[in-house]
Amino acid sequence: MEPSLYKGNAIFQNQPSYKVFNKSFEHADDSFYTYLNEVNPEVLRQELEGPSTVFTSYSNHTAPQDPRTQQPASESTRDHSSQLLHYKFPNVREKHSALNRKQQAACVRVLLAWQRNERVPEEDFVIWRVTEKKRCTEYQMFQKDVHDYETTQREQLYAPLKRIIQAYKVWHERRMKQLLTDVPNECYVTYSGLPQLGQCKSLNPQTASVEDVKLLRIVGQVRLCPELQLKREELMTLNVRLGRYAGIETIYPAMPMLPEPEECKIFVLPLESLLMLLTTGAYVDLPTEMLLTIKETSGSDCRCIEFHEPFPARNCGWHTSGLLLTQAYQVYKAQPGEDKWLTFDQNGRLKHDPALPSAANLSVDLQMDYKLQQVDMESTAMEPANSNIAMISWCLSSQGDDEPAAADSREEFQIYSSVTLAAVSDVQGKQPLGCHFIKLENKPDCGCEIMSKYELLKAWLQLKLLQADVGHCSRVSLRDFEPMLEEKLTLAALEKTLHDYYNTSMPQLLSHLCEFLKLFNAIPAGQYLLRTSAKHKDKFLLCKPIQEATPQSFKLHELLTGIAPSDECFLSQSSYLPISTTLCSRLHEEQQLLPCLFPTNVKRQPVKRRNKVPAIEPRRQPLNWRITAQKEAQRQKTKRAQKLRAKAKKKQVAKNVENADKELDKFMGL
Repeated sequence: MEPSLYKGNAIFQNQPSYKVFNKSFEHADDSFYTYLNEVNPEVLRQELEGPSTVFTSYSNHTAPQDPRTQQPASESTRDHSSQLLHYKFPNVREKHSALNRKQQAACVRVLLAWQRNERVPEEDFVIWRVTEKKRCTEYQMFQKDVHDYETTQREQLYAPLKRIIQAYKVWHERRMKQLLTDVPNECYVTYSGLPQLGQCKSLNPQTASVEDVKLLRIVGQVRLCPELQLKREELMTLNVRLGRYAGIETIYPAMPMLPEPEECKIFVLPLESLLMLLTTGAYVDLPTEMLLTIKETSGSDCRCIEFHEPFPARNCGWHTSGLLLTQAYQVYKAQPGEDKWLTFDQNGRLKHDPALPSAANLSVDLQMDYKLQQVDMESTAMEPANSNIAMISWCLSSQGDDEPAAADSREEFQIYSSVTLAAVSDVQGKQPLGCHFIKLENKPDCGCEIMSKYELLKAWLQLKLLQADVGHCSRVSLRDFEPMLEEKLTLAALEKTLHDYYNTSMPQLLSHLCEFLKLFNAIPAGQYLLRTSAKHKDKFLLCKPIQEATPQSFKLHELLTGIAPSDECFLSQSSYLPISTTLCSRLHEEQQLLPCLFPTNVKRQPVKRRNKVPAIEPRRQPLNWRITAQKEAQRQKTKRAQKLRAKAKKKQVAKNVENADKELDKFMGL
């Protein structure tokens, strides 16, 4: 039997000729070409059902819509290569300023010189004084238009707040776990009602002041920074990774031990607890519950009334958003390699010298082992960030206006307050900087808003307790976290804003606080919960724990964690912050637009008046005297009717102006 011939490997048997594969790519029989040009049956079915709406929205007759708001997009493109702002004033009614472009530019230079403490050019200041009347009239019209704009577009303006609220929910959950670890879940019932500070007025007029301020000790980690200023790169990072930095846990140091008090009655009032007492009921997004402990020594009159840190607010709004952004920024700056930090122990002693390099301060650890991570797995979580606390002792002294300045007529309260430091400017930590706020601008295309009453009082108290001359407020756009303005805060400016916009005098407000603190002398010692309720808007509810539950009692943990944070109450209320008339942001500087003024009319051209030459009419022949008298009577009648119409029109215009002034006064009274 003849051996069979070798036919090669079986994989190559029964294969077509090489000519089948030797075809060009564009050949209709090529398999790869057919695969690339094959139409998906599902796509073909959708195309056959009807024309696609993707391209019809970009036709000449239909404007493209923003899928987030379902509204026509104002701008279809944005130039990211330029650092200029893309905001534009929403001039819905197409109003224009009475000042021309040169006058507005001169007034902007005046405000910028005042903001930067520079010399004001004389020619610009002359224009500022000449246009004062026009500016004051236009200020009121501008504020009314911005108020109407926010009222009608409120939901769209605060749409960027949604993602901040989602991050705040995560932070709120973690913070509540920290606070409720050492707090038992007891039943509480209302024990008494206390008047709020607005009703705590003395029979005799009196004023109070903050005196004998002393910084006792600092505990925790404090940034070493000579000047606070937010960089645009940092804000852009927070804009992308806000949820990451806001969700990182922050370790808060324990309250330092109080020194031996010299007075028999002392109050422990943290800054946030003090602000809760001063601003209760002003805004919906503020804390409403805090624990209270009253201790007394047996056999003596010595008492210690200790207010604990209030629990975080459950209603989201202006202040919770600013708080979350501040927390995220602190965590971001706490990363290794960002800034130098000073560490103080429980006794207030400095642990190490920040001038010496250490491995912990390096942004990259050169000795670390590289560990391979899978693509679908998240990297390891960042380490918890550390915070700090400063213990300050001060005296709240009150005295009647009609009483002589004698020592026996003064009434003093010894108070210990804890304040979180933003940074220190010296290596020894002896010179803490003033306050640092991150304020979100809700209407960046209209200008910079004034600070809320809560923010003004917090800045005033921090500057007063830290004995600092200047504070800092970084104004950031809510829409895209663009830096708008770095504002310097002083005590005089804060007090003026409180008086002008909120009709608040700090000496009178502190005197109300004195009257409120007197009420705790009659309350027996024990553990209490101080809270506010929407049903009792003018009272504090003082609750005490009980052993057995009753129909009127409530569980503390269920009260604090039963409802998830939301912005429903904030969006439903009619709160409004006017635009400041003295703050020039990047928007005003780039566009040379004066705050609280409408943009100038660029299209308007000056009209050149020409002297008209009267036409020479031919001399007419005299008519009959009867016809002349009849025409003269008709002319007199027409003239009288014209005068009556002009007089009635003038009265109507005056009436309309009077009604408009009443509406403006009513609006500014809000």
